[in-house]
Amino acid sequence: MRLDKMIGNSGLDSRKNIKRNAKKGAIIVNGEVVKDTSIDVDPDVDEVYYMGVPVDYFENIYLMMNKPKGVLSATVDRDETVVDLLDDFYRNLDIGIAGRLDKDTRGLLILSTDGKFIHKVTSPNSKIFKTYEVATRDKIDPSLVEVFAEGVYIKEDDYTARPAELEIIDDKKALVKVSEGKFHLVKRLFSNNDNEVVELKRVAIGDLALDVHLAEGEYRELSEEELGLFDL
Repeated sequence: MRLDKMIGNSGLDSRKNIKRNAKKGAIIVNGEVVKDTSIDVDPDVDEVYYMGVPVDYFENIYLMMNKPKGVLSATVDRDETVVDLLDDFYRNLDIGIAGRLDKDTRGLLILSTDGKFIHKVTSPNSKIFKTYEVATRDKIDPSLVEVFAEGVYIKEDDYTARPAELEIIDDKKALVKVSEGKFHLVKRLFSNNDNEVVELKRVAIGDLALDVHLAEGEYRELSEEELGLFDL
């Protein structure tokens, strides 16, 4: 494991600060000052100190959040981000986002320190469907069920989206399942078919459903059973 990841996962500091402080001699590995934070260490064997504090490694963290509107799916920004909603312990971890949401989109977000897991969830090749609740401006044409299944042509980007599933719930409400994370994809599926999405909420990633007991802005760690849904 990389040295900076081990320290970052301990919650002692951000990776950016770890790298900066390493140059000042803040890291000691097995009694030796180490300034290169990219080296590999074994958490079970090597003795690591950061700023005079022993580094205790723990397993990766996996969080489910109910993202509210108006918050960015980013780790650092001038505006409020989902990481800003976390308490100090989680905020200091080297944490990433598995499947970002637009600023005005609500719902299920997964945050984790496990880079391989994030890649698996976000890669189109994994074919992990993301499910969204959609409210539209106009009545949803039933013919769109077949259009979505065939793959909608996105004219502004000149590409054809992967097949998506559309389940019409009411005149202006539906569930949409997509397996890729193109920018504003769900909105563009409708806008390229003469309709407009006015409300969008992600309710599931694969077989993991958003916890109905999580209020907007709240989060919790995933259970072992929930992690098992991703076949880790």
